[in-house]
Amino acid sequence: MMLKKLFIRVFLMAFLCFTLLFTGVFAAFNTFMQDSHPNSEVPVVRDREDEEFDDQEGEPFERDQLRRLVNKSNRVNAVLLGLDGGRSDTMMFISFDPDETQMDIISIPRDTYYPRKGYDGLGQKKINAAYSAHGAEGIKSIVSDLLYDVPVHYYVTLTYQGAASVVDAIGGVPMHIPQRMYYKDPYDSPPLVIDFAPGNHVLKGQDAVKFLRYRQPAPGSGAMDRNGDLGRVEVQQEFMKSAMKQAMSLGNLPTLASSAFRFVRTDVELQDLVRYANQARNMNPDTMRTFTLPGEARTQNRLSYFFHHGLETRQLLIHIYSNGEVPADLEEARRLEEEANGTADEEEAETETDSSNS
Repeated sequence: MMLKKLFIRVFLMAFLCFTLLFTGVFAAFNTFMQDSHPNSEVPVVRDREDEEFDDQEGEPFERDQLRRLVNKSNRVNAVLLGLDGGRSDTMMFISFDPDETQMDIISIPRDTYYPRKGYDGLGQKKINAAYSAHGAEGIKSIVSDLLYDVPVHYYVTLTYQGAASVVDAIGGVPMHIPQRMYYKDPYDSPPLVIDFAPGNHVLKGQDAVKFLRYRQPAPGSGAMDRNGDLGRVEVQQEFMKSAMKQAMSLGNLPTLASSAFRFVRTDVELQDLVRYANQARNMNPDTMRTFTLPGEARTQNRLSYFFHHGLETRQLLIHIYSNGEVPADLEEARRLEEEANGTADEEEAETETDSSNS
């Protein structure tokens, strides 16, 4: 009996020590990984009197439809930020459905117009200026507001050096370059030279970063022109798909994720990271869908902005949250809704006629 009591005491003490140690490791990791931006507590207040920001409400059924889909979904959403100094050079909304192992990405152009109260400078009205003022936590609330209050659960930030490290961790990313890429900036620190011959490449480290940064050729070189930020967004999406396929082919996504996340900052806790990685291990990279925030680029006050289209953005979110069952095209969705309502009205009329005849 005494031996049994002693065993129980030893077991309980060992279990308690193990639990405290394990919890301490998780807590230390989670604290270390978070974005330590000094302005993370600065609130974001959109200037709702700015008429250039498209926040149309649209039809009631469209508002309710998105809300219903979000409420019943288990999707996990994050915003990925590629940082260049104090600004976000790349911004992506990433939505993962663990039930369907489906991933969808919406690229948000860095020139997207987002007016904030207290930030009246022309450059401050671009979404890529918001990180320096509010940190990653602020970007979560901005992206959620931009996307009709769809929740953004997490952020992931990545610097150029971090991107190079992550690419090296997966052994490089295969990409086809159809035309020579050449750009030179002697004033960058250090001086930047981008020079890729056409053909198939496995991009590693700094070469991958140069590929992602490329927007336009050096004057007179005749090299590839990506037509500014929107063209670069398309290439970044292609790169993302290829990188995901390369990572999945390694066959040990949880370990790879834990290793790669040494180079990022995120509020995804370690235990959740491992769980999501396990859920995603059977995902087919070929089914990953990529989109660009609906809208148009135009110049205002001699500065280039990207103005999003609110109703088309909401329809795209409905398309994603319905896993493709509802069209992404707004007019097509409305036509189908009208047809469905018309069919329902006809069936109701026929039922009333049959009832009266009987």
